[in-house]
Amino acid sequence: MKHEAILAGDDYLPRDKRIDVNYDVSVECEAGEIDAEMVNLSSDGFRLRTDGPLQVGWEVTLKAGKHDPVKAIICWACGHESGGVFSEPVAL
Repeated sequence: MKHEAILAGDDYLPRDKRIDVNYDVSVECEAGEIDAEMVNLSSDGFRLRTDGPLQVGWEVTLKAGKHDPVKAIICWACGHESGGVFSEPVAL
């Protein structure tokens, strides 16, 4: 999956509303398994605070409690915060 911003004229199309959350998640990535906190969420994407830095472009698997693992791609990263998009939309 390739995530690109979609423009409508000179503006970005609005994204789905983000919901503030506080979920402990495990991020499986190229660096191994990293503990994280998911701080916001929409059906398309998320924002994380992690114990270790993630890299833009990494394909990751998010695991939270007893829920099924979810595949995603990291779109931005700044220190120990990052954001990404789900490979497929999730039901909230």
